Amino acid sequence: MDEVIIRGGLVVDGTGLPGYLADVAIHQGKITAIGDLKGRNAEKILDAQGLVVAPGFFDAHAHSDTSFLQDSSSASKIYQGITTEVSGQCGASPFPSLPERLDAEEPWHCASFADFIRKFEESDYAMAVNQALLVGHGRLRAGVMGLEDRPATLDEMEKMKALLRRDLEDGAWGLSLGLEYAPGFFAPQEELQELAQIVREYDGLIPCHMRSEGLKIEEALDELMNIGKASGARVHVSHLKIDHYKAHGQAKAVWEKIEGARRKGVCISADLYPFTASCTGLTIRCPRWSQEGGDVAVARFLQGERRQEIVEHIRGHYFNAQRAETCLFNDDGGYWPEIVGKTLRYVAEEYLHTTDYAEAAAQVIIRTRGEANCIFFVMDEGDMLYFLSQDVGIGSDGWALSGDPKKISNKPHPRSYGAVAEFFRLARERRLCSLEEAVRRVTSKAADMIGIRDRGRLQVGLAADITVFDPETIAPQSTYLEPVQLAKGVQHVLVNGSVALENGVQTDLRCGRFLRKRER
Repeated sequence: MDEVIIRGGLVVDGTGLPGYLADVAIHQGKITAIGDLKGRNAEKILDAQGLVVAPGFFDAHAHSDTSFLQDSSSASKIYQGITTEVSGQCGASPFPSLPERLDAEEPWHCASFADFIRKFEESDYAMAVNQALLVGHGRLRAGVMGLEDRPATLDEMEKMKALLRRDLEDGAWGLSLGLEYAPGFFAPQEELQELAQIVREYDGLIPCHMRSEGLKIEEALDELMNIGKASGARVHVSHLKIDHYKAHGQAKAVWEKIEGARRKGVCISADLYPFTASCTGLTIRCPRWSQEGGDVAVARFLQGERRQEIVEHIRGHYFNAQRAETCLFNDDGGYWPEIVGKTLRYVAEEYLHTTDYAEAAAQVIIRTRGEANCIFFVMDEGDMLYFLSQDVGIGSDGWALSGDPKKISNKPHPRSYGAVAEFFRLARERRLCSLEEAVRRVTSKAADMIGIRDRGRLQVGLAADITVFDPETIAPQSTYLEPVQLAKGVQHVLVNGSVALENGVQTDLRCGRFLRKRER
């Protein structure tokens, strides 16, 4: 007898082909049959009449590296129908490191990918969704040579290559780059190309937060394309966007550049989130040299003799009230809770009694020890919609979080609770693509980008990660000021054959797994 049969739904199998009415049977974590199964019994029957039965959705770009350790429910994702996240992005991951550079103050900082998984399993943790983890280049570099602004020595380069090869051998899915953050932006292109050659040997992916997503986006794309061309590795643009107001309106030209690279043999893909606001630390507005040593170093520099240099660099972004209004504080690092939910303009004028918004930003960095995080309203809706209409994956750039507001101390970007759901809403209301195409983009498209072969499609023999949803109502409810609100429209979710969400309510089962590219 099957464990679960999903009856009477419109099967949209993730390939982009038209949907068809059918039942789906599941046994021992696998899909065992798809078709008219009226005479077949199961321990549990899930009603899908009037609903779409699809492969479990992918979050193609997530930062849930350790967030699922804080709350195993991953409710922000499971209520969107997400069953697999690709984490370890933007150069950040909990591993690897030389043993002597492990940070004792970071309990989940591990020497290797295998050590991280072993610690998780031995600590009796669980998680509701699957995790496909990348090696973060920033962590790799820091784990060998710290946060120094210099090229790696030959010995350091060999050590980085050895750590990367070991983690890829153990099943990590590739190497993520964070070239707009320290220490990633200290790395010359030659270093990245050398590491990319190792990734190519394992057919891994290289997702990249590029050095620029605004005024110098074309040069940044050229760098990523050169890495792909020189190494032969598959490269990927993370959270594709145009984030500077002076560069808005160039989405078509940017996409044509990506397509042009493909015609020249570069294997390049992209993902994005369907919001016009980004989210990262306020120190991103500071000059590169000030970030040698990390965010806390910026706060120190701001209290030294080079303070004015940093303030003037910040002023390039926040030179008037209108620009200061585009910066919304969503996390204070625990140092100044009053600013959370307030704009830089408000903090400057009401708390600091100044209209020098760059100076106010500097004071926030100092007071929060560089940990202030912000939502930046910097993208154009037309650019975003153009990119969404192309063949891209959908990634939240967010975290797997609790659905209980009492457990969330900050105001996370609503993309954590609604990126995939918002994509379906926009696809429906803005007619960006067909339902079948929307499903493909968050299932087989995403699976193929990262290289996962056993899920992402509804097919007999594949893993039973399945999402059953209402295509007319799926949508986010999260907002910028009230973000901890779960998405609506998803009725049932199965993760590895177990029912994780039933009739719109999460169960107690936590059946997510670490997926490995290379099984041990």
